[in-house]
Amino acid sequence: MTYVVTESCIKCKYTDCVEVCPVDCFYEGPEFLVIHPDECIDCGLCEPECPIDAIYADDELPNNQIEFIEINAKLADVYENITEAKEPLPDADNFKDIEGKKKFLNIGISNEDADEYIKENLNTILLYDNGEIVINNSRFKIDELSRTDNIIFENTLLNNLNKEDLVCLNVEGKAYHEWAMKIMEFLQKNEFIDVQIKTLK
Repeated sequence: MTYVVTESCIKCKYTDCVEVCPVDCFYEGPEFLVIHPDECIDCGLCEPECPIDAIYADDELPNNQIEFIEINAKLADVYENITEAKEPLPDADNFKDIEGKKKFLNIGISNEDADEYIKENLNTILLYDNGEIVINNSRFKIDELSRTDNIIFENTLLNNLNKEDLVCLNVEGKAYHEWAMKIMEFLQKNEFIDVQIKTLK
């Protein structure tokens, strides 16, 4: 058994749960938190701490939240580890009682049926464990991106990706979680319709 963060957390991101976790198994994305299933020790300390009841044991999930088992597992390999509590999202109190918030997540989880489409899709970003980012035919080294280069990089994202099509963000390993989050936040801020994350092994 493991614990799972569900839809209620989206657009809120209260972090009371993070503060009590003895193994630091929470990971943070732009819109919500997830629990890494391989790191969770099933202690249950986080569940009562969540002010909006967003955390469940995986065998007690409501039927309409079952998909969050996979969402937590997939995104924990992409999101950045969070070990200390922080302020919730600015509009958290406005969103805490809203239902059907998955649409705000704006992230798809790739599956076997989508793999062929991802391979053929030119709207693709590859983030490799060696610090290289490939956007279609443009290549960047994360360690070489200065402030000026960052502007060029953002312009490359805007010029090479179609906002109306699915954007595939493929992330290899965990070394560059921060950059995966920067890219996702930038795409969401610039109103890209759909961003799908795929972890590369």
